[in-house]
Amino acid sequence: MTAAAPEPADAPEPPPPVPDDVLRELRRTWTPRPEPESAGRAARHRLAEATRRLIEAVKSVDPEGAEGTLESVADDVSDLADRIAALARVGERTPTSRDLALHERGPLVGAANPLAPPMQITGDGPLVRAHVTFGAAYEGPYGRVHGGYVAAAFDEVMGCAQSGAGALGMTGWLTVRLRRATPLYTRVDYEAGVTRVEGRKAWVTARSYAEGVLVAEAEALFIRAART
Repeated sequence: MTAAAPEPADAPEPPPPVPDDVLRELRRTWTPRPEPESAGRAARHRLAEATRRLIEAVKSVDPEGAEGTLESVADDVSDLADRIAALARVGERTPTSRDLALHERGPLVGAANPLAPPMQITGDGPLVRAHVTFGAAYEGPYGRVHGGYVAAAFDEVMGCAQSGAGALGMTGWLTVRLRRATPLYTRVDYEAGVTRVEGRKAWVTARSYAEGVLVAEAEALFIRAART
């Protein structure tokens, strides 16, 4: 006689809907990226983009036979770095909300951060979508994105997507499954959303695609700070 199969566990309840205005407020640090409100900020954005181009060129240049040019350019870049370092720093005044926003300073999305690709994030109701193209600076295996950057990109997208829980917390854990290599110089699209909420905890899942092919997926737990 065959034993009866156990009853399946109840599926977790989907998170309650969050009003659109609350979602917009929670996502404001990531998106939308506003136009620069001053000539100085616009100039810094332009400098960041030029520096991204410099990083790409330095990473990709063939050094053989180019030592004279590279030595000369290194002197020029060092002089430029000294000129910029002599200017006032943001930390020498009280930072504004714009200074602190991730769309300005973040390592993945920051318009003023030359280390950011930068990634573009948008809200689509309870879901968050994003896209990015990784250049040579993010290379691990030849022609492919380093797995650490793959994970960091998911953390950024999912950090925004946790807004679907109606609040924001810190990353508790993040698991990434690499299905295929994430290619360089190819647009990578992301989709992320909250799947479960329990008290201060929110679970988020996400996927990334390159040219419509699934390349990685992730799950993360975000935990809000306890109220004191």
